[in-house]
Amino acid sequence: MKLLFTEKPIEKLEADAVAVGVFKGGRREALKGLSSILSNMNFKGKVGESVTIPWRGSYKNVIAVGLGEKGKLNEDRIRTAASKAVEEAKKLNAKRLVSQLFGEEKLKGRAAKAVAEGFLIGNYEFNRYRKERRKGVEEVLVSGSGNYRDSFELGKLLSEATNYTRDIVNEPGNVINPITLSEIACRLSEELGLECRVFDEKELEKEKMVGILSVGRGSKTPPRFVHIAYRPEGAERRVVIVGKGVTFDSGGLNVKPEQYMRKMKSDKAGACAVLGILMAVSRMKLNVEVHGLMPLAENMPDGKSFRPDDILTFRNGKSVEIHSTDAEGRLILADALIYGSELEPDLMVDMATLTGACVVALGNYTSGVFTEDEELSNSILRVSERTGEKMWRLPLDEDLEEDIKGNFSDLQNVGKTRYGGAITAALFLKSFVGKSVKSWAHIDIAGPAFLDKRWKYYSPGATGQPVRTMVELIKGLK
Repeated sequence: MKLLFTEKPIEKLEADAVAVGVFKGGRREALKGLSSILSNMNFKGKVGESVTIPWRGSYKNVIAVGLGEKGKLNEDRIRTAASKAVEEAKKLNAKRLVSQLFGEEKLKGRAAKAVAEGFLIGNYEFNRYRKERRKGVEEVLVSGSGNYRDSFELGKLLSEATNYTRDIVNEPGNVINPITLSEIACRLSEELGLECRVFDEKELEKEKMVGILSVGRGSKTPPRFVHIAYRPEGAERRVVIVGKGVTFDSGGLNVKPEQYMRKMKSDKAGACAVLGILMAVSRMKLNVEVHGLMPLAENMPDGKSFRPDDILTFRNGKSVEIHSTDAEGRLILADALIYGSELEPDLMVDMATLTGACVVALGNYTSGVFTEDEELSNSILRVSERTGEKMWRLPLDEDLEEDIKGNFSDLQNVGKTRYGGAITAALFLKSFVGKSVKSWAHIDIAGPAFLDKRWKYYSPGATGQPVRTMVELIKGLK
């Protein structure tokens, strides 16, 4: 779908349909006569509400979308309205859609960015393997002030990076494995002019990345570790982004029940987000050095698989007793965090579909944020509120550190009880963050990374979270 920006008013444009934003409790006379028609149809203008009206003249149809109360308008409501408009246009088999820039008067450039995100993220469908595909809108033309064109283009760029991430996460395990994902990373790096290094089994052995090697041992496809680097000249800040990349998680020898094994292609969402973030950062030419680290493995049961009671000694000297092979993500992340610490970053953030406990605590739509840095926590939550990628801070409760102390090793890879599982997982990761790292955060995206049903402007499947939040966070570094 082409998404274009124009300064021409919508009255002077032709299309199969035009999208108009309507506030709750008020009527906006975007088109003459529309207000009275909406009143007669009892259209309230609530968020997520929409109605299609046959029209005359330049448009065959008008799509009215609710913006909610005018005083409560924000970026996420605009994204939802834009997504609703393109969904209604699809039902009409409209090829060309013209739209207002919703919220232009109040939110200005923020509205322009949100509209672009709403249309592109809302239009996304993963239908590569369907013989019959629903016809989509070919072109959307958004009308607004030329002052906001750059913000609009930024929204497009962020959405394209998000949808790129979604495409890879949605690919099944018979298509994406550690080798194919590392190849995708190299192709993207070459396209963007980034450095890319892939560690094979021999290099993993040499670098003592025992977590990645152990988790990947049971799979026919060997594990990999990918390091992508974006190094702009004169950059004063260095950021390391780490993403969990379990391309499929069967649970290993502690095999998952059937109902929990489905959708485990999504266990690579953190690593795929690394690619989306690097894509956006490099295209934006941000003046920050960014390193993307992707530990990649497939966790399968086999005679060569790692076992409960195995003890692994990591590169930093810490030993870990395996109490569950289904708590594998933290093992491959441990290797990446040790490696990332040696890069001595100003900021290191890891993203992982790590624990069901985080979903129990926060639900399907909210990521958990763990950090000891109050300023970093505030920044992440403030940015996530703007991007609509919901996040909530959870404690790194030191009283729970006893739960991950091993009986025969320094640590064990799950807590001694089922309680506080998201916290004990985060505390485990913290043990592998070196003192050279000035600031670190762990984001557990187990809930919102992959959805069973449509939510807001997301179709079922991968969401691409937290690509937009991380890019905006890096963009705001001073």
